[in-house]
Amino acid sequence: MLSWIDDTLHHQVPHPFEFLGTSDHRFYDRLWFGPFSNDGHYMMYVTLGVYKNMNVLDGGACVLDTNTGRQYNLRVSRELRPDIAHMGAGPFHIEMIEPLVSHRMVLEANELAFRFDLTFEAAGPPHEESQYVQRLDGRLVQDYHRFDQLGTASGWIEIDGQKVDVRPEQWSCVRDHSWGLRYAHSGGYEPVTSDAGRRQLKYGLHNWMLLRGSDFTCWVLFDKGDGVTGDRFDSSYIDLSGPTPQESRLRSIDYDLTVGPDDYRVVRGSYRLTLADGTIRDVMVEALKPPYTTAASGAYGGYRDGRGLGVHRGLLHVESEMWDISDPVAGVRDLDGTLLGISLADGPARVHESDHAGYGHLSSFVFGGYPTSGSAA
Repeated sequence: MLSWIDDTLHHQVPHPFEFLGTSDHRFYDRLWFGPFSNDGHYMMYVTLGVYKNMNVLDGGACVLDTNTGRQYNLRVSRELRPDIAHMGAGPFHIEMIEPLVSHRMVLEANELAFRFDLTFEAAGPPHEESQYVQRLDGRLVQDYHRFDQLGTASGWIEIDGQKVDVRPEQWSCVRDHSWGLRYAHSGGYEPVTSDAGRRQLKYGLHNWMLLRGSDFTCWVLFDKGDGVTGDRFDSSYIDLSGPTPQESRLRSIDYDLTVGPDDYRVVRGSYRLTLADGTIRDVMVEALKPPYTTAASGAYGGYRDGRGLGVHRGLLHVESEMWDISDPVAGVRDLDGTLLGISLADGPARVHESDHAGYGHLSSFVFGGYPTSGSAA
């Protein structure tokens, strides 16, 4: 079956775009956007993914009103074929306005009192991460690529009939685009090839963040501790001070982190970035407010059936709910007060460098009392 994307010159296998070059059921291709108001009042999570070997397109959107502690969640899923080129399902869709620059996210009227029409506009080029390849007991468990980008959001959101203007001078947005194979991430199940209790994918310290400063953007990842993949350090620093952006890698990073009351999630960190040319930039990154939970969009078993992303749920499936996160330490609750056993994850961050305040995203966790200060290179 052909679609309009087959009339481009970008095929990589001798088949229409309907088909992949692998039969692995977990193969995915996914967009994620994180719009938020710079004062931390509203924080959003918007995502859409395609799983060609599962014949599924799914996605979700949520907004957390941090003043009330109420989070509004909506998830969609549909059969991918025959409309493989449409980036949406039901009331939700994403439109690419200009590749690597601008995207539009729309949630139309639906069963939940929440809708929006937002546009992401990039502040600079994307940061391309290194390829993630991992084998466990001889099996390829991860092989995926991702790029990340920072920018602004504009448009509007409406919650319970109250419309909020989203202005680029008051709202920021981060995003990523990833595709490939990820461990226990999509397709409904992970093949079992060894004793699951013997080895687990975990680390002493995980730190992934996007930073926007006065004249640069930066992406940093470092994992340390007892992870199956071992310690990792990767980075992309883009200098925006000249007429054209200049990208380089960091030489090293020194860090001193503060963990929140859950003894798990990092809420603040001081980072010394040593650039490739030896220049040093000191930044402090802090979570704007307690974050949302990524399970709201369907990740990590977030659908009501508990089966996660990339699972066939029929021609069209839409589900929604509201959660109470007014007490982040206690956890996520249903509106009747029932604890749901869902942990908070990551979220928007404020970036301080000297007297300049920028914005970004912080995903940082400490496991098992691992030291919260050190260096990576």
